[in-house]
Amino acid sequence: MSRRRVAAAFAVTLLGLPALTAATHAAGLELADGVLLFLGAVVGVALLGGLWPALLAAVGGFLLLNYFFTAPVRSLDINTRQGALALAVFVLVALAVSWIVDLAARRAREAVAATADARVLGAVAGAVLATPDPMRGLLGQLRELFGLTSVSLLEQAAEGWRVVAVSDKSGFSDSRETSFSRSSRAAASPTLVGGPNSSAPEPDETTYPQAAEREIRVPADDGLVLALRGRDLDDNELRIARAFGAQAAVALRQQRLTTAAEGDRVRSALLAAVSHDLRTPLASAKAAVAGLRSDEVHFDEHDRRELLETADESLDRLAALLANLLDLSRLQAGALAVHLTDVGFDDVVPVALDELGPGGRRITVRLPEDLPAVLADPGLLDRVLVNVVGNALRYSPADCPPEITGRAIDGDRVELRVADRGPGIAPGDRERVFRAFQRLGDRDNHTGVGLGLALSRGLTEAMDGTLVPEDTPGGGLTMVLTLPAAAP
Repeated sequence: MSRRRVAAAFAVTLLGLPALTAATHAAGLELADGVLLFLGAVVGVALLGGLWPALLAAVGGFLLLNYFFTAPVRSLDINTRQGALALAVFVLVALAVSWIVDLAARRAREAVAATADARVLGAVAGAVLATPDPMRGLLGQLRELFGLTSVSLLEQAAEGWRVVAVSDKSGFSDSRETSFSRSSRAAASPTLVGGPNSSAPEPDETTYPQAAEREIRVPADDGLVLALRGRDLDDNELRIARAFGAQAAVALRQQRLTTAAEGDRVRSALLAAVSHDLRTPLASAKAAVAGLRSDEVHFDEHDRRELLETADESLDRLAALLANLLDLSRLQAGALAVHLTDVGFDDVVPVALDELGPGGRRITVRLPEDLPAVLADPGLLDRVLVNVVGNALRYSPADCPPEITGRAIDGDRVELRVADRGPGIAPGDRERVFRAFQRLGDRDNHTGVGLGLALSRGLTEAMDGTLVPEDTPGGGLTMVLTLPAAAP
């Protein structure tokens, strides 16, 4: 019960029982009638404020009934067996009813709390599982649910405790490499909340960040604890926090399994790329250079020029592939530098088409004269256009080259559309083309390793843009590049 309800119940007892006595006495009611009225009052007080106000009402009602309704009147003495029995039954029934009502109210409150907890956990679980990063969702939901300063998932390692993930008011960060030595001491000792894994090391052996605040540790799994910073939590909230901790441990294991599987896939794909796509241009360049250096074969000027062009094209392909691999690795590591400035599509599109060679000269470009500039990195935008337009050119029929158009959207975004008349992509496969080393069925060694679109989307998102595929009316695929418009 809240303090307000308990105080109200005591007030009703102290003020209501005398008023009820006066009304009953004025109506000329007998003892039996008074017992029923006072018993109803005790039940009402128990429902309002719980056990202790009800006990006071029972004792007070007994004294008032004895003083005003039992002979001799206006005395606490009882000279009739019937009156003594009535008062004794009243006290026993009042006490029993008070206890039962209070117990039923407690059970009802516990049931309501359990239902609310289950509803909260169910809603949180559904929302978290629907997010691409369950760990981030779990820690963020727990922090917001209880109004905490920060929630950290800590893992025990040989050198001490390290932060696996943390959610605070400034956002979420993954700090798996951050560790804390056992030899250091916290400025404020965290509190260890017992649970299935309460055999974790003592709290004072570990230092955590932001040690100036009180911290509560909730066991999550073997070697994992949740560090909750902020206010104190009651038993019900700690029970919910332990459930979050168990889910966080499951999410961590799933995240690591996914990362390991993705790493194996990338390594396998990279090995295949090295064995095929890197080796092919390297072998062509080496064969051309070896032929030119040979003393056994004499080439005329035309043959020498062709060999030199073959070596040059092969080395260009090799350089472009290595540049894509390097950019993708930087993008995934978060080490790619982005310098945004005002860029006009009419400046970067011709440069990108020129890099595509003779094929780029066949592409139709229709850009409005009043097309706004965009806020982008010129070098990264050039890489995006070369990859996207080159991909469209590769799959377009020889007699129907791609077309580039542009338009402004709502005044704050600019859209560039690269449309081709190729075979297109099925809706279910459109997200796959943005994964590294995906080529959707290509089996030859001349179409690259499937990095172009994956890198293009990553670079576009690094510039606060989007790159999405659409159907070209009449057949084909249209890549829609959208970037923020530069300030006028």
